[in-house]
Amino acid sequence: MRPARKKDAWGQPLLRVGDIVRSLPCKDDPGTVTQILQVNANGVHLVAVKWFSWLDGQTTQEYVSELELVSEGS
Repeated sequence: MRPARKKDAWGQPLLRVGDIVRSLPCKDDPGTVTQILQVNANGVHLVAVKWFSWLDGQTTQEYVSELELVSEGS
């Protein structure tokens, strides 16, 4: 059994590389967290996400406050 995932200051699960996420403004296309770019005192702040189809699968920088965890990576 895996230990419970740590949460940020707002009670949201901390994102990790390999997690599947979707953008809150545009929930149609999920993506994979490929890199943690910035961490602050509250937890992960900025990540790189490779989108499945949006922008032909490009990688973008996203604030975690605009993302929703869909599935935990392995």
